[in-house]
Amino acid sequence: MNDSKNEEVMIPDWMFSQEAYTPSKDKEAFLSKSTKSVLSVLAKLRFREGKDGRFSAIPSLKLFYTILFIILTACSRNYLFTLIMCAAVTVRLAFFSAASIRQILSGTAGAVLLSVFILLPSVFMGNPQTLMNITSRVYVSVTLIGILSAGTTWNKLTGSMRTFRIPSLFIFTLDITLKYISVLGEMCADILTSVSLRSVGKNPQKAKALSGVLGISFLKSREMAEEMYAAMCCRGFTGEYRIRKKYKLRLPDFFYTLLMLGCVGLFFYLNRNM
Repeated sequence: MNDSKNEEVMIPDWMFSQEAYTPSKDKEAFLSKSTKSVLSVLAKLRFREGKDGRFSAIPSLKLFYTILFIILTACSRNYLFTLIMCAAVTVRLAFFSAASIRQILSGTAGAVLLSVFILLPSVFMGNPQTLMNITSRVYVSVTLIGILSAGTTWNKLTGSMRTFRIPSLFIFTLDITLKYISVLGEMCADILTSVSLRSVGKNPQKAKALSGVLGISFLKSREMAEEMYAAMCCRGFTGEYRIRKKYKLRLPDFFYTLLMLGCVGLFFYLNRNM
């Protein structure tokens, strides 16, 4: 027994040799751009969480006057009314934080540039007022939607739709879709990060990696859908979207109501002779 313990173990020579493995370089534009895109979507969704202001109106009233202002701006035949709405929207936008303004204007800039690109031939055809008229309306409409989105949480916004008798199935589908975009986005970001960490050397089959990420995301989403359906059945969900929290009218609600009446009166005053 002692001889077997004292026996020397010889290490083979190949274990002493040094190996310098240099993996071939590969472009990781697919993984980096995909991860950046997913994270940008998640950042926009997180931006809309918990942004209700102290002097904000109730969600149903904010949804109503946003739609009303958009309709009045689109139907106005007097360009002065459109300019007044542009100024009013810009003033309202100034009350948000710098990050919120940057987020809202990023969406507005894309819509305005697209409208300018489409209507640019009208300038060379002798109708530059068409470009100014349409782009200003687009600015007002998209900015109003951005202000509503930045100033109201999604669950309160979807819950306020019941005030306008919107079908519960539509509200439920919209609410679940918005929530699961964030969940699936985080899962896709984790998958892309794991693929990036495990990638060594050059991967000539990037399409296969993409199909793997999409396949795992699809299977995971199907699994979560089945789990959510089972949870809804266990809790006795019948498809009725109920609002448990009752909102009371406050001073800002009366202010925005007077603002709506003033805007409607201004609309009819400026368009009475048009």
